[in-house]
Parts: sequence; structure tokens; C-alpha cells
Amino acid sequence: MSGNTEVPVVQPNPKTGWWMKFLAIIGPGFITAAMVLGPGSITVSSQSGALLHYSLLWALLIAAIFMSTYTVISGKIGCLNKGSLLSIVEEQYGRWLACLIGLSVFLITGGFQTGNNIGVGLAFNAMFGGGLALWIGVFLVIALIFIWTSSNFYNLLEKVMVLMVVLMVIAFIFNLFKISPDIGQLVSGIIPSVPKVWGLVIAISATSFSIAGAAGQAYMVQGKGWTASDLSKSNASAITGIVVLCLLSMIIMVTSAAVLAPQGIKVQSAVDMAKQLEPLLGPLSKWLFLLGLFAASFSSFIANAVLGGMMLSDGFGWGKTLNDKSVKVLTTILLVGSSLLAVLSHTNPIQLIVVAQATTILGAPLIAIVLLMLGNNQNVLGNRTNHWITNVLAVLATAWLIYLSVHQFIAFLG
Repeated sequence: MSGNTEVPVVQPNPKTGWWMKFLAIIGPGFITAAMVLGPGSITVSSQSGALLHYSLLWALLIAAIFMSTYTVISGKIGCLNKGSLLSIVEEQYGRWLACLIGLSVFLITGGFQTGNNIGVGLAFNAMFGGGLALWIGVFLVIALIFIWTSSNFYNLLEKVMVLMVVLMVIAFIFNLFKISPDIGQLVSGIIPSVPKVWGLVIAISATSFSIAGAAGQAYMVQGKGWTASDLSKSNASAITGIVVLCLLSMIIMVTSAAVLAPQGIKVQSAVDMAKQLEPLLGPLSKWLFLLGLFAASFSSFIANAVLGGMMLSDGFGWGKTLNDKSVKVLTTILLVGSSLLAVLSHTNPIQLIVVAQATTILGAPLIAIVLLMLGNNQNVLGNRTNHWITNVLAVLATAWLIYLSVHQFIAFLG
């Protein structure tokens, strides 16, 4: 197999109960899902349901299929190689491409991180006041302390991510039983149709189909110490995590369509989104939703920033673990830069989240194409190259990303 730079691994403790063993299997997929499941996913799903009812459910479904496909490919690359993803890219195609991909991931995660900063700020500002800038600054400091002092990053990250995702799922599933969605419209929403607001389709694709997050799965499985014998675990982990992400986004869109749309609420603030949970919790809905928004924001806050710093550093051959100073420095730059953008922008915070998520689509096609090439490279995967069905889905996913990128680029110019 390809790759000659080993990635430090964290071996699970064999003396654990069934729950911890279960988490050990799903961990990498849930970390990937939690990176993607940020305030952008919640905001975009809420806006889509409030404005367009159930009509964009198909976009979420397609995004989940495409995301699962590429997360599986990336996990396979990680399991079958000792070298990191970008060291493999360098070996097979040259340092220039590894650097370009690292930079693309860095910029994509920067877009996500802007949304994460705003999500944290919105949640705490609505609960305690003080303004967005205060809370963004507070959590920037917390994140930097964690990054520069953490010595066991992967294990802590895994536990936090899984807990946050589970809490979000429970809250919205219970709320789903208290509303009365239009089943006919819900079913019809799964069928692709021409959207009235194309920008929301782009934002949905950016939040639910993060090719950068999918690429990070290669690093996650290596962090677990998984090898060729763990390939089935990697596939199950990837698919489980993305399915949960998709279902939660769909539930949010459905509840928004059933609760917010009839009231004419356009989702201009975190409090507007919180009204989705009123059927279940009444006046307490604000607090639970804001807590959930914070959970979603913070669950991806550090992991997303580290992914950007790690892959840019790896692309330049400087280091690829949180223990490497180059990763810490680049992660700090990403965190500080995205925080400044969130604070200094004079755009409506909710709208800025949507725009920030949509802009991440621009660097995605290159990453998708390279992952597809690696997935069919026998020097990298031996006789376990992509099945033809995987290739069909990956080609469709790549074509979709290219189409969305061209559309978004034209929108920027126009």
C-alpha cells in the first residue's frame, strides 16, 4: 500500500461495556457528522422549512447519499494505508496537489467555522445577553486553550461529539411526535423539483454534503487505529453517522414546515428557530433549542477548525496531528480569522450563516475528484478499489458539486 508517514493511533480499552464498544465502532462517523452538523445545518433546514415547506427534502436526501459515498471512500483509504491522506496524494500525484487540497479544505472549514462562531454567539446572546462579539470571543479563548493544552484530543473529541449529536436527535424526535406534518406534502418533497430559492439548495448541499468532512474520515479512522481488518467497521461508522445527520436535518425541516411556516415566521433569529419546539415544551422551547444550537455549534467548533489546520499542515508536509505545532498554529489562524469575520460583518447573523455555508461549495469539486482518483488507484487500495456502484454515485456527486460551484461562482460575479 501507499504512504510512508505513520499516523499516531489511540487504541480502545478492551475492558469496556457494550455501550462503549458501540461508541468505539461509530465514533469516527459521528465525529465526521458532528463536524458537519453545526448551526449552518440547523439554520438552513429551519429556513428551508419555514419558506418552502417540505419541497427541499429531496436535496437533503441526495446530499446524504453523496456524503455517505465519499465518507466510505475516504475511510477505506485511511484503513488500508499507514500514511495520511495528503501524504498519499503527494506520493501519487505530487506535493503541489496535496498543498492545493490542504488549502481548499482550510478555506472550506473557514466558511463552516464562521457559521459555528455565529451559532455559539447567537445561542448565548439570546440566553444571557452581552452581544455576539462577547460570546464569540469567550469561546475563541476556550477553544485556543483546549487546542494548545490538550494531550488526548481524539478520545475526548469522540465522547463530546457523540453526546452532542445524541442530545440533538432526542430533542427533535420527541418534538416530531407533537406536530402534525402534512404527509402528502412530505412525501412529495422527497421527489426532486425545481426550487423557488436556489440559494437554499446550495446551502443545504454545503451543510449536509461536506466533502472536506468526508476527507477527514481518513484521519478519523487512523486516529482509531483501524486497519484493513476494520474496514467493515469504517463503512458502518460512516453510513451511520451520515444517516443520523440527514435524519436530524430532515426532522428540523419538517418541524419548521409544520410549525413555523403556518405562522409566517421567516427565521431571522435564533429565537425564531426555537419556536419549532413549542409544541413539545411551550415556554421552555427557547432554552432547549438554544442549548441545542450551542451543542451543535460547539460540537463542530473545535473539530472543524482542527481539520482545516491539520490538512493544510499535512498538505505542506509540516505535520498532521494536534501535537504538531504547525497544526496548532494554522488552527489558531483559522479560529481567529473566522471569529473576526463573524464579529466584523454587518450582515444579519442568520443570513451570514447561510451565505458562509454556501461559499464552502467553491473548493469542493477538486477534493471530490482527487478522492475519486484515489478510490480507483490500485497503488493505494490494491484489489479493494471502488465498486462500480460507488463510482457511479461518486461521479454523480462530483458532477453535482461542479454544477453547484459554477452556479455559486456566477452568483458571486453577478
